[in-house]
This record gives sequence, C-alpha cells and structure tokens, in this order.
Amino acid sequence: MIDYRNPYTPGTGAMPKYLAGRDDILESASLQLKALAANYQSRSLVLYGLRGVGKTVLLNSIESIAEGEGILVRHIEVEEKKGLIAPLASACCSLSASLNRIELVKGKLEQIKNLFTSLTLSVDAGDGSLSLGFNEEVLGASLASSRNLSGDFTDVLVVLGKYAQAAGSSIFIGIDELQYASKEELEALTCALHRVTQLGLPVMFGCAGLPKLLKMLGEAKTYSERQFSFVKVDPLPRDKAVEAIVKPAQKLDVRYSDEAVDSIIDYTEGYPYFIQGLCSTIWTSSDSKYISLDTVLSCTSITDARLDEGFFSVRYDRCTPRQKEFLIAMVRCGELPCTLANVAYYMGRDVSSIGPLRAQLISKGMIYSAARGEVDFTVPQFDRYLRRTERID
Repeated sequence: MIDYRNPYTPGTGAMPKYLAGRDDILESASLQLKALAANYQSRSLVLYGLRGVGKTVLLNSIESIAEGEGILVRHIEVEEKKGLIAPLASACCSLSASLNRIELVKGKLEQIKNLFTSLTLSVDAGDGSLSLGFNEEVLGASLASSRNLSGDFTDVLVVLGKYAQAAGSSIFIGIDELQYASKEELEALTCALHRVTQLGLPVMFGCAGLPKLLKMLGEAKTYSERQFSFVKVDPLPRDKAVEAIVKPAQKLDVRYSDEAVDSIIDYTEGYPYFIQGLCSTIWTSSDSKYISLDTVLSCTSITDARLDEGFFSVRYDRCTPRQKEFLIAMVRCGELPCTLANVAYYMGRDVSSIGPLRAQLISKGMIYSAARGEVDFTVPQFDRYLRRTERID
C-alpha cells in the first residue's frame, strides 16, 4: 500500500477528490443557482448519459453549490418499479418543515391558505399563529391514487413555491435515476414545473438519468424542452482523463509513467467510474511512489473481477433467461450499436418476436435505442463483461 489516504473513490456516486472535466457544467449550473437564490427564474436541469459517466457525482456537486447559496435542497432517487411520487412527496414534506421554521413566513400564510386535501393547516391555540405542513402519508397516498396526478402535483408544488417565496427562500430538488419514473409521473412533474415557471416561483429541479430520458420527457409533454436545459454527460476527453488519473496522486507525491497513463485511458475509455476503480486498485496494490506500466497491467484483471462482481453482475442477474439471450446476441453481432435484425438473427427468431424483450430491457435500463432500429448497452464495456463471463467468441 502506497498510503492509507486513497485519493480515488470507486463507489457509485462517490465524490472524487478531484473532479475533472466538468467545469463548464458546474459553472453554468452555478450561475442558474445564483439567480434562483436571488429569486429569479431558473430553468431546471437534466443531466443524461450512460452509466459510469458521473451523472450522480455532478448532481451531488450541483446540490452542494445550491446549499452554498442558501437554497433549501433535497435529493431523491427513483427506484425501479417504485416510482417518483412517494420520494417526491417525502421531499415536499421535509421542505415544508424547513420552511415552517423561517420567521419571515409568519403572518403571510393567508396568501396561500387554499391548500389541496393532502396539506394540513393548523392554528396554535396559544398565540393563534398558523402552521403549514404536508401530511406525508396522506400526500403520498393521495397522489398515487389520484385520477388527475398532474393537477394535484401542480397544486402541491405551487403551494410549496409560494410558501418558499413568502419565506424569502428558494428550493432545489435533485432527482436521480429519473428514467424509472412512469410517463404519468413525468407528465405531472413537467406540468407542475410549467406552472411554477409561469408564476415565477423560486423552485428548480436538477434531474439525472439514462439517454432514454430525453424521449420519455418529450413523449410526456411536448413542451418539456422549454422547461429543462438538457446536458449530455460524456466520457472524459483524453486531457481531462489524464487530470483525473494524475492530479489526485500528485498531492500525495505519487507519479505515473506516461505509458501507465496511456494504459489506464485505454482500459477505462475515459469513463470516470472505471478510472476511479482501476486507479483505486493500483493505489492499494502498489508500494511504490512511481506507477509503471507493469503495475497497471497487473491490476487490470483484479479490477475486471471487482467490476464483474459489483458493477456488471448486479444488473445482469436481474435479467430473465430470455433477456440474457437478447444481450448475448447483441455481443455476437460484433459491433455496437447493433441492429435489431442482427440481434434477431443471432437469436434465431423473427424481428417482430423480440420487440417485447427490447422494450423490457430498455425499461430495466440495460439498453437504449441508439438510433432507429438499433440498440446499445447503457452500461459501458458490458460487452467485455459478457465475453469474459459467457465465453462469447
């Protein structure tokens, strides 16, 4: 071990010691948040890209910037098959509790007393002051069973926005894995945000998800492109990948040879998650202050094993045998993205018969539509994993 202070953080969403190549995104978000903090309207943000590009890290960084501006921040993650509404209701309840402690609100709640049924308004018997809050249990159940989810959630967000405005505050809600929300939930989110924008209320969303999120939002509401700023998050370009590798180690007096850096970039293809994973393995495996090519090469198989167990297999194991057959056929096509016709050929089936499998795998977040009639993996290097584990020629 070089040093107990490992400067690399391979965990999913873990903040690296040095965040390389994202300055433009963070500076743009910072300007938007400064405007929001000053009670000016700011367009909500959607970060989209493949797994491993660092969307969650960016979202967490933006939330930290918002907190530094004095904005009330909540972070939620949408889980597959559980939907958006329950965690969003919980965030609204928490924000309401925070706003309720701000002195500026007292005496101004009459302006926003027209609450819908899942909100509670109580009067203190001692001094007659009003207390506004969300009944989380009622709110979640109400929205989940509502016949007009868009209207109900719009009411919730407008009330919350007006409450924040009265308190001289502003709100930022970060939503990770938004691609797992249903079409109805995305429609409700977009409608509510549209109304908040019209009213100039100090509420902004920061969302992160897979590439299919763009299409999902467009299908939910045609005006979604006017409600969000869409930012594609790509793998790091070479110069920024070099920074992500070298700069964290430099602070601890550790150096890489040029050949070692080239090998790491070839292996990771610039994906931050893989850079952190391989460099962390190198750090814990070496006892030298100088990282050579041989050291890197000796660590790639260890990193492969760790990725197979902790990154790839947890996704692959969720698939049915038929879905796995589809994924293996994609690899056998030899080139990605691949056409559905080729996938069907290697499965020995008709193109029309594999449509449901394609839809299921897109819903699981395993693949995405790269172009009309083509699919690719949402997880970088998933083809390498399948070649290793399924012994595909």
